[in-house]
Amino acid sequence: MAGKNDDLRGGFEIDFADGKSRKVKPLTIRQLRGFMKVMDKMKDLDTADDNASMSDEDIDNMVEAAAIALSKVDSELAEDADALEDALDLRCFGRLMAAAMGNDPNL
Repeated sequence: MAGKNDDLRGGFEIDFADGKSRKVKPLTIRQLRGFMKVMDKMKDLDTADDNASMSDEDIDNMVEAAAIALSKVDSELAEDADALEDALDLRCFGRLMAAAMGNDPNL
């Protein structure tokens, strides 16, 4: 049955700060459970003022959310927080979050 959903879960190619492109698919329900727990801890980072005053805790939460989104895409990177921090920038993080939630990150 998984093969039947490939067209629904096609995913999006995202270029990361480490120079690699990864195809990110929407989260599964299992992934979504953990992802939402992390998202609940994050404050709204969409405003310019918040971006200027992000705390270490905010960044740790971003990395944790990214790790969940990448766990089935690149498990080695998802398990290495230091490497993941080097592979992420704000642009690709936003695109990663959009793709993980099933939205087109190019919009």
